[in-house]
Amino acid sequence: MKNMTWQDIIRLHVHCPSREGIGVVALPQGQVPESLLILADRMNVALDSAFPVEIDPSWCGARALPGLRGSRGNRVRLGGALAGKLSPVALESVLAHELAHLKCRHWELLLLGTVLAALGGLAVGLAVDVATWIRLLLGGGVLVLAAAALSWVAEYEADSVAARYVGRDKVAMMLEELKNNHFRRVPELTHPTDALRLHRLRRIRIPRLPVP
Repeated sequence: MKNMTWQDIIRLHVHCPSREGIGVVALPQGQVPESLLILADRMNVALDSAFPVEIDPSWCGARALPGLRGSRGNRVRLGGALAGKLSPVALESVLAHELAHLKCRHWELLLLGTVLAALGGLAVGLAVDVATWIRLLLGGGVLVLAAAALSWVAEYEADSVAARYVGRDKVAMMLEELKNNHFRRVPELTHPTDALRLHRLRRIRIPRLPVP
């Protein structure tokens, strides 16, 4: 089982008829490709020692799930519907991107930023002498815009950090494949478009890491 590739895992948990209707599957460490564990070690990300990866067969996405006190450790949830559309190189970059979220502790950034934005929105609402509904609108607008900005910053940073470890070309290939598959064509509250991410990645400077 240790020699299974991501393609083997996708075939087993996504394309196998006997698995239809099954929900999220937690993969034990022994069934996770060694390449991910090596990459996590290089990035200094401690994944859950028992079940570091979850497969959601019908989901078209990927997400970093931080370990919280009293729960499981850090893990990555991978959507089978997304993985089935990507090349092995692009899939590796998706996983590196999610590990980068864990490495940079973006969930803490977003949580703290949202709290501060909520306080800022409250201050704005109290500072203006207008109708209550306008105060609520202004305060909510500050919160939404701040949360969106922080989320976009986190996405851009995760791309650049992933590129340091797997290479700019591989992350660019991932974004190109996502763009060609029309994964995210319009800006969202939590994510810029794949085209915007690709454009930025090609323009920024990526520090080189020593070859392991």
